[in-house]
Amino acid sequence: MKRVVSFVLLCVLCTVAWAQEGGGGNQPQQEKKGSPFGEEYEAILRAQIEHLKKQRENAPTTLAEAHERLEQMLSAETLAEIDAMASEGDMIKYHFSLGLNIRNGWGLWGDAPLAKQMRDLGFEHPDTMSGVILNTFWCRRHGQDLRLEQRVANAKRSREAAKRARQEEENRVEEGYATLRKKMMGLRFVQRDVPVVRMRIGGGLNVRFSCPFRGGVFLTGYCQGSMSDGPAIAGGRHVDPAANTVHWEPEYDDAVRRGVCFDRTTHELRKMEPGEDFYIQGWYFDPADAKVHWINVPEVNDVYAAVVADDRAWFAGLTHGEPVMVGVGDRGRLMVPLPEADEIPDLGLDGRSLLAVYSRTIYRLANSSWELVHSGDIVLPRSGLPPQRHGNKVFLRDEGVRERSKRLWWLAMGETLHLHLLARDTGLFAPIVRHDSGVQSVRHIGPPGWEETFSYCVTSNGDLWASVAHGSYLLRRSQDGTYAYAIAEKSVECVEAPSDSKQTDQGLSITGVTALPDDSLLLVGSAGLYRLQGKELVPILAFAPDETPDSRGRVARRLHWSPTSVVALDDGSYFISTSAWDGVYWLRLGQDGQWTCQYPGRGDPVVW
Repeated sequence: MKRVVSFVLLCVLCTVAWAQEGGGGNQPQQEKKGSPFGEEYEAILRAQIEHLKKQRENAPTTLAEAHERLEQMLSAETLAEIDAMASEGDMIKYHFSLGLNIRNGWGLWGDAPLAKQMRDLGFEHPDTMSGVILNTFWCRRHGQDLRLEQRVANAKRSREAAKRARQEEENRVEEGYATLRKKMMGLRFVQRDVPVVRMRIGGGLNVRFSCPFRGGVFLTGYCQGSMSDGPAIAGGRHVDPAANTVHWEPEYDDAVRRGVCFDRTTHELRKMEPGEDFYIQGWYFDPADAKVHWINVPEVNDVYAAVVADDRAWFAGLTHGEPVMVGVGDRGRLMVPLPEADEIPDLGLDGRSLLAVYSRTIYRLANSSWELVHSGDIVLPRSGLPPQRHGNKVFLRDEGVRERSKRLWWLAMGETLHLHLLARDTGLFAPIVRHDSGVQSVRHIGPPGWEETFSYCVTSNGDLWASVAHGSYLLRRSQDGTYAYAIAEKSVECVEAPSDSKQTDQGLSITGVTALPDDSLLLVGSAGLYRLQGKELVPILAFAPDETPDSRGRVARRLHWSPTSVVALDDGSYFISTSAWDGVYWLRLGQDGQWTCQYPGRGDPVVW
């Protein structure tokens, strides 16, 4: 029997879906109760399997019989609903309910007589078969011709187009890996024994920025706003109502989402309030008590952005509904009016100076006054990591959706403005844009998560380093726009194809990249801490799971975490931060010569 796994997983859904579509009363109406792993649930599964077997034994054998069976089994209400449909295209609503039951219950995934007849007619895929059955059933109910020859021709064209698309994607992937092999940097991974730190990964802060400050570490924590799916509209594209097409603007590599959302109450688009998508707050790790403290600043009631620049911790937000910003440092406090009053900016860095990045404008703070860096029509993505300006580029890393698909952009400022996207700019695995019925769709190809950037940094010579594809790749973009790859498929060696990665995998999953003053890199990943200088990648520490049984007697066998930043403190310790609410970790060398990991707890709020 084909599709056994799908059959077992979907059999419960089939009966529920059938009942929802007004099926006859001869199917068992059972309710799932208790634990899904209990005996009662197993009995329900067995009952559903037996019911599905009976359906297959009594399944119709031809398209005409399938129509007759639908006439018999569907309720009067469902038949009336189908009769009221304006076109057969409306039958798509049954694809995952009645259509699912047809595909599984009538054996369209296997060699049932009905499946054989549909294949003889020219319909090969079960999804296509069930769609033809439902659409021609609508035609029968509405007294229209079934147009089988036309449907067969359409199915053939779709198969041929899909085959060409698959071949095109395979060629693109093959070309991408071929180019990648040529652009490998040829690093030498220095294999040596290093201290092993036993770690137990827990939950905690979702960190976006960290730096040494006031003898400890200043952190910014990501806080999800009420719009958990992000803005519902994108800049960077326009709709042509006359042609019913969507076009990307030439100044953008992709669509940018910012500032506008769909109001579920009024069902209209509206401007987002501060923090509805997300907001950034300040925290402080104090080595004295080894705890992390939320920072309260009296001048800002509601903080939405924070960063450290020019030896000050800056906080921007609202007080009594008005935008305000304050800088706190050893030189005292500094209140600076924000340059625009209708939006809270993302706070970023321009060397040691502070940046304020709005939807379409960028400002730099110089001598307590703002200088305009950029103004234009290009919509800039919100950046959870502090935006960074390096020369004529401003880098921004968006927040994706629910901790996924976080993409790195940069605005190139000059005679021609352009908003670049790292995944597109590499040219290796650029997604294919398809046009179907006037609508553009994008199909991503290449390594999983190629478009996602965990961490990035820019060295003093203008080189961009970024961790992409869930840490499996580490790349360098030189100032002249050329790319080189330090790590691919978790290895410094060349890979012939993705299938070869198991043979070359060196466990180098790099998710955090930090530039040091000498332009070497401090790298961190799930398995260890490394330093990259010149062509040598040298391990510093190795991470291993703490195998002490927890309260339930479970023992960790591997580390499930993605460290995204590391700070080297003056005492020789390392402070590691993570995203996705994986918390923070303090690695210290004890007097006994052993490295240990301390887990900073949550301390009382502090007032700065």
